[in-house]
Amino acid sequence: MQSRNKTPLVLLVSAMLACSGAAIADSHGGAKMTTHKGAADMELASMGIEGIEAALVDITTSDENASMTCGLFSLAKSNPLVYTYTYNEAKFIVSGEMTLAEEGGETFHATAGDIIYFDKGAKITFTSDSSGLAFFCGQRAKGEL
Repeated sequence: MQSRNKTPLVLLVSAMLACSGAAIADSHGGAKMTTHKGAADMELASMGIEGIEAALVDITTSDENASMTCGLFSLAKSNPLVYTYTYNEAKFIVSGEMTLAEEGGETFHATAGDIIYFDKGAKITFTSDSSGLAFFCGQRAKGEL
C-alpha cells in the first residue's frame, strides 16, 4: 500500500513531467527529460500588483507549438488577487494554504496536497490567511499572464 505522504509527491512529479513534455529518450532519440533540482527554493518574482503579495516564476515551457508552461506561484496574506484565466491551468498546493473563490460558484480552501483545475475564462479570487505555495501547469506561453 502506498503511503499517503508519497501520493502528493508522485502527483507533483507526474504533473511536472507531463507539463514539461519530458520523457525518457527512446531508442530513436529525440525526447528528453528536463530537470530543475531545488525548484522549490527558486526566487519568485512579484506579480507587481499593489497591495497584493503574490509572486510567480515560470520554470519550464514546452515548444512554441504546444504552449505549455510550468512554474511556482506563492500568495501571502494581503489584499485579494482577482484573476481571470485566459488559458487552462492546474495548480498543486505544495505547502501552506490559500482560498480560491470562483465568481458565481464554489469557494475552496486549498491546503498542501490539493489539486485545482481552472478552465479558460474562470474568474478566481485568491486569498490566504497566512501563505501558500503552488506548482502550476498552464496552457500558455512563458511570461504570458
